[in-house]
Amino acid sequence: MAEIPADPVNGVHFLLRLAGARKLAILGLLMLVSSLTEGLGLLMLVPITQLVAGGPIAGAGRTWLADLAGLPIEVLLCGFVALITLRAGLVHMVLGMRRTLSLSLTRELRVRLQEALFAARWQWLSAQRSGDHAGLIVGEAARVGIRTEQALDLVVGAVTLLVLLASAFYLSWQLTLASLLLGLIAAGLLAVARGRHGRDAEAYSAAYLELERHVSNGLAHLRAARIAGAQGSLLADFTATAAQLELFEARYHRGSSNARRLLQIVAAIMLALMVYSAMRVFMVPLALLVPTLAIFARTVPILGSMQEGLRAWQFSRPAFVTVLAFIAEARAEAEPQTAEASMPPLREEITLRNVTIAFPGRERPVLSGFSHTFNAGQVIAVAGPSGSGKSTLADMICGLIAPDAGQILIDGAPLDAEGRIRWRRQVAYVEQMPYLFDASIARNVAWGQPAADPQAVRAALEAASAQFVFDLPQGIDTPVGELGRQLSGGERQRISLARALMKKPSLIVLDEVTSALDTGNEDAIAGTIERMRGTCTFLILGHRTALLELADDLVDLGAMAEAAT
Repeated sequence: MAEIPADPVNGVHFLLRLAGARKLAILGLLMLVSSLTEGLGLLMLVPITQLVAGGPIAGAGRTWLADLAGLPIEVLLCGFVALITLRAGLVHMVLGMRRTLSLSLTRELRVRLQEALFAARWQWLSAQRSGDHAGLIVGEAARVGIRTEQALDLVVGAVTLLVLLASAFYLSWQLTLASLLLGLIAAGLLAVARGRHGRDAEAYSAAYLELERHVSNGLAHLRAARIAGAQGSLLADFTATAAQLELFEARYHRGSSNARRLLQIVAAIMLALMVYSAMRVFMVPLALLVPTLAIFARTVPILGSMQEGLRAWQFSRPAFVTVLAFIAEARAEAEPQTAEASMPPLREEITLRNVTIAFPGRERPVLSGFSHTFNAGQVIAVAGPSGSGKSTLADMICGLIAPDAGQILIDGAPLDAEGRIRWRRQVAYVEQMPYLFDASIARNVAWGQPAADPQAVRAALEAASAQFVFDLPQGIDTPVGELGRQLSGGERQRISLARALMKKPSLIVLDEVTSALDTGNEDAIAGTIERMRGTCTFLILGHRTALLELADDLVDLGAMAEAAT
């Protein structure tokens, strides 16, 4: 996989590599031919103007233009229209390829961002803000793709500009050199007037990310906000951020408008000076003056487009740098690559030996010198108050995180970095708030196993005491709605348990799964655990009596912490 560059210059090279040499070569060729047809079309104005105004075409090397003037005006006009039509078709193809390139770059950046996140260590990933991730993947990657397309205007404009200047130089090199000198002076004045936009661009990018963060967090916690009566606070924060983003967007567009206005004024002054120089200084014939002026008139919108492309790239540069830097950071935190094969099923025991783990910002370790042996096939309960380390202990046993000190052994074998990944394939996890996506019950149960047999899905639902599914009008094909909102909390938990059973794991972790359930749903889950006792190992995190009573082994982290002090 291509190395992610840390600086924007190499970042451009990285984008070009993503685009592919073949696509870029075809795009470059189309741009060149398109520009040449425009130059030839404008040169065709020479014989047309000569036929209209009369008089010879002065200067050596222009005999072919003089010869064209001998053709009927109908032929010349048809040739001119044919060239413009050809160029219109080429421009259409160039625009299509540019858009395709922009979309593919956006997709590639999004995929690489998501890929880097999925491969990162959980300890690093859990310390990140999910709202920032959503902003980078959805917003910033799209901005880079769109702005890259706009920045391609620089290339298209540069190629066209060179062809037009070559055509103008061919017609009157004296007038062209004088115009270039005036153009350089004007460009310097415009650069001074434009000033620096780097600081505005960085502030714009930060405000854009902040808005994405507010949207993501606000929607994710809308229920809690409604219950707490905090919608006004959420809306106030969102409004302030949206207003800040509006300020920077308005400043960007105001700068673009001022730049266009200055360009038009400067172009008018240059055109007036060119006409004066052509008529009073260089004595350019009318047959050459008209096409030359047409060429220079055509350069004005091209320069405007190039200027806008440059501004667009300046404003997208912070987003580009942020995206690349985040991919590089996430890849630096990647877990080791390992084979797809999982570890053998758990046979004897899971052993934690003198395990210590701490997190930044906390004065004391979450767990310190913790040792315990969990026997295979048992129902193990881990109790304790919030913050006592229940989830951290489960994350280590699942292979999500590694201890800072000590060892974790599976059937006597130490769990190293690669071993943790293979071990996770023997583990299933049922969350307190299970994730269900907007699809059928069957697809949710078979999540991660797209080729699952419908009979296996039904068997898993029966084992999870989720027979209520079969009484629904559409059975296992019933849609669950966004986040499973068409189902009750207990029904969601039992479907999530069925999903865990589909994996046929050695270890099932139940994280506070009955904390918000009524007695009936809790009893149904307890019945599933009792029926499966001995077939796999259950690790229950929580404090509800009904499940704790099932435990063969109870680990009370709260009592351990009190004894240690």
